[in-house]
Amino acid sequence: MNCKRIIEKSRRIVRAAAVSITAVHMTAVSALASGDVAARIQQATTTIQGILTSCVAGVGICVSIFILLKKMPDADNPHEKHELYRGVGRVWGLVALAGACIWIVPWFYTLFTS
Repeated sequence: MNCKRIIEKSRRIVRAAAVSITAVHMTAVSALASGDVAARIQQATTTIQGILTSCVAGVGICVSIFILLKKMPDADNPHEKHELYRGVGRVWGLVALAGACIWIVPWFYTLFTS
């Protein structure tokens, strides 16, 4: 019963963070009503990258909380504690890799197109 409340609270927090980050980014994009088209496209690309990074981080947080809740009752056992840390570490390693790919792939593409 308590785990369900924690999961629901974490879902609400992630949703609120995603909505607020999206609102901030959309405000920055709409502020560019006039100007150079290339600058507007660059700003839109940066906004999309920010939103994707936020989504990746949100999914990482949810998966980490799920792993913690699943493995926490058996945390007295050293083997289970090792599995817990290994699982959470693997999730955050993949989150870091995905976040880096979101920003590095477009930069790498511009190296060969410019």
